[in-house]
Amino acid sequence: MPIVDSNTGDVRQDYTLEELADLADEMRVWNTISLIAAGSGHLGGTLSIMDIAAALYLKHISHDPQNPEWEDRDRVVWSVGHKAPALYVALGMAGYFDECDITFHGEVIEGLKDVKGIEQTVLLRKLGSGFEGHPNRFKLPGLELSSGSLGQGFGVACGSALNAKSAGKDYKVYTILGDGEHDEGSIWEAAMFAAHHQLDNLVAIVDLNGLQIDGRTEDVMDTSVLAEKYAAFGWEVIKCDGHDMADILNALHKADAVEGKPAVIIATTIKGKGAPYAENVVGYHGSPPKGGRTGDESLEQLIENLDLTDLFPTERVDEILSIAERYQAEVDERVDAMVPKFSRDYWWNSGDNMQAEMDATRNGFGYAVAALGADEKVCALGADITSSIRMDYFYKPDGKNEDPERKRRFFTCGIAEANMALVASGLAKEGRIPFIGSYGVFSTGRNWEQLRTTVAYNDYPVKIADAHGGVSVGPDGGTHQSLEEISLITILPNFIMSVPADAEQTDKATRAMAERPEPAVVRYAREATPVVTTPDTPYEFGVANVIRFRTEAPQFIDAFEHKLAPDYTSEGEDIAIIACGPMVPEAMRAAYILKMEHGIEARVLDVHTVKPLDEASIARAAAETKAIVTAEEHQVGGFGNLVAGAIARADIGKPVKMAMVGVQDKFGDSGQPWELVKSFGLTAEHIATKCLELLG
Repeated sequence: MPIVDSNTGDVRQDYTLEELADLADEMRVWNTISLIAAGSGHLGGTLSIMDIAAALYLKHISHDPQNPEWEDRDRVVWSVGHKAPALYVALGMAGYFDECDITFHGEVIEGLKDVKGIEQTVLLRKLGSGFEGHPNRFKLPGLELSSGSLGQGFGVACGSALNAKSAGKDYKVYTILGDGEHDEGSIWEAAMFAAHHQLDNLVAIVDLNGLQIDGRTEDVMDTSVLAEKYAAFGWEVIKCDGHDMADILNALHKADAVEGKPAVIIATTIKGKGAPYAENVVGYHGSPPKGGRTGDESLEQLIENLDLTDLFPTERVDEILSIAERYQAEVDERVDAMVPKFSRDYWWNSGDNMQAEMDATRNGFGYAVAALGADEKVCALGADITSSIRMDYFYKPDGKNEDPERKRRFFTCGIAEANMALVASGLAKEGRIPFIGSYGVFSTGRNWEQLRTTVAYNDYPVKIADAHGGVSVGPDGGTHQSLEEISLITILPNFIMSVPADAEQTDKATRAMAERPEPAVVRYAREATPVVTTPDTPYEFGVANVIRFRTEAPQFIDAFEHKLAPDYTSEGEDIAIIACGPMVPEAMRAAYILKMEHGIEARVLDVHTVKPLDEASIARAAAETKAIVTAEEHQVGGFGNLVAGAIARADIGKPVKMAMVGVQDKFGDSGQPWELVKSFGLTAEHIATKCLELLG
């Protein structure tokens, strides 16, 4: 059924097959423009799913963009949340944003009230726009689910279809799945459930493009017999060409007609369809056009290939991209206003003095596993973001070339974090030292029960890369920003955990935990952060460092002195800032601000090991200063409460003033890393202001 008026049942809009095919190509351009404006995102899979998205939202499902919450609408659940840009342009083309104003965190931007409809999708991954890296159902009309953790949307679709069955509703439920997503065991749990309950109002659509982040699906985790598997699970299997509009619509009609069991459409597609440089290219899974606007591998080449230069001339593209530029200018102004002000600008590398080198913290993990891989007992397991978290350095010790002997000790697990933890446990049981890793939300969150019952309870020395922690991971959004794992891991018996400050310290922490017998987690960031330690900086696992600002210097790192906390003699500081992870550089900068602005001396305590916690050094800091401020890129209290507990257990002999800086009981957002650090109140300026409040 085409787009309808939910009040009268009249058709609002319908399209012919030829029009649908043309609109799908137009949507490909809108999609790619949004990725270029964002500077990040997933090109390959959004282009492969576009014909199916056009068929669903512009022709097949019963829905009303003017009444998004219509109770009798058909539901489309995007389990593959990273294909959100395709979902956004489909909603935009269907008319969901025709009456929507552009807002920043819910506040209308007056200067952009002229921008309506699909043009708004150019705000992809912009802070506060609602067009997040993965769908957030609270931000935009037409979204059925906040999704992004692969394998979860399928079960939600089952529940929605079950409701329709039990409540006597006629709506259909469609769920869009990726082929690589079928690595997750939860997919097959949902498949069994749907067949068992005979959910013939449920249609699963598999985007079978044959590629995922780490390579071909058949190499990462073979999914070549999906049709046979679904049939064995009791599903009606329908195959189609995912780029033939007539075939897609025919498959949808066939699926709707199935009775007594659910139906799955396995649509063969080409990843990157429409962009010649991206078609069937693994590297374009999570990358916008490398050429940008013009030249090779560019938006221009896509437009020419689709023969849409008349619809998207240079001036029109300029006009669309200017919307993103105008919005970003507004965001910059508002975010800047969120940061406390001092007599001068102390922001990173804002002046000629106090310059800081930046390096991606994840590189430190890579350097460590490159060295550790020389030990034949050490092995590594990949979870489909191997390169992103630098786990590939295990078998590429020079960062480029594969070592065949090491490659034999690297095992692909696909997108299956729970099983990865269990396989690693089996390896550890037999005397190996296994490293596993993924985004923190997946490597320590999705598989937490496996970590608890199998890894921790058995005390197996599984070593876990808790990668891309905190909001500073950037525009992927809340589903991929891990803000809870300090609490999740430190509560587990037997586990130890490190939250290092920079790339150098991540290297040291990873090597240190590999030598220890316990199960261990190292939490590190993805993006470039200030390098504040050196190979010569004192480091001992489980022992905090005291950092003191001494004097301004050309290089930020040279302005501070580091000592192991037990070796430090109190200098009568006014306040102690106790921090972990990327908040350590911010704490150092806060100490600099406090000294330069107010003559306040601050002791920075770098607690790079959050378990076992250096309680003695924390207690000394509380006893020897007037107040304590904790700083964490985490839900506030995850680290702060550990510090508070250590102080409460100690015999301080006086009341202790204390405050905490961290994420205030909310999920993350899409935006650039430093935008998010500022907007979530995690900067040195925020820490310094909290110190001043506490000291009165």
